[in-house]
Amino acid sequence: MRYRVKCNVVLGIGMLLEGAVMLHADIAAGMEAFRNKDYQKAFREYKAAAEAGQAEAQFDLGVLYAQGFGVRRDLNEAARWYRQAAEQGNAEAEFALGQMYSRGWGTPRDETDALRWFQMANDPNSDGPPTDWAVLDGYGVQQDQKQAAYWYQQAAEHGHAEAEYNLGRLYATGQGVPRDQEEAMRWIRAAATQGYAPALARFGTRYANGDGIAQDHRLAYFWLTLAVLHGDKSVEKLRSAEAAKLSSDVVAATEQAAQNWKPRITPRGKL
Repeated sequence: MRYRVKCNVVLGIGMLLEGAVMLHADIAAGMEAFRNKDYQKAFREYKAAAEAGQAEAQFDLGVLYAQGFGVRRDLNEAARWYRQAAEQGNAEAEFALGQMYSRGWGTPRDETDALRWFQMANDPNSDGPPTDWAVLDGYGVQQDQKQAAYWYQQAAEHGHAEAEYNLGRLYATGQGVPRDQEEAMRWIRAAATQGYAPALARFGTRYANGDGIAQDHRLAYFWLTLAVLHGDKSVEKLRSAEAAKLSSDVVAATEQAAQNWKPRITPRGKL
């Protein structure tokens, strides 16, 4: 009896592994079909994996419904599949669902739910890379810089560091909002003080170049060092160049200050 139980357990694990392989095969086949513009085949492959509970396939199926690829365009179905994937923590689906709520497509328009899903999409615990809210194509929503700026603003005012940084970028370039370097620095600074690496790097670069702020090589080195400590290695070369402009004592003191620095969480609705 014990042997039979053991065999059944092994058999069960084998069946689970086989099922997992089949699901991944469905997704891979769907991706290949999509690249070849065989949308009907992509729909069949994604649907099989989606109905088996695979979050990535559920998201991909939602995209097909939103765009009308391989199936009649149906935003209600798109929102349904986005939700199933989003509830499993898929970042792309969380973002897409936020877009659907923001426009009232396939679901009643609800700014609170839109913002909630946007924030979840950029949470480190979500499954997948953080999303760029300014890039909207592919989810049944056309690109709209003003709309992107609006949602960045909503999230930034709630203390969302990535939104603060990206809102600063929009103000710096005048995309979706009037160009305003003072506002750009305000939001980039807010994100930097929370320890958001790209903002730390941008802040240090601005001090190094005197871009919209008084040039200060010590502060440039400080913020660039923080960026490196928080995982942004892209500014290593600039950091070394700034260090060369300072005395060894200042470099050592600045590095120690950076090691002791702690991020500040921005209170909601305040800077």
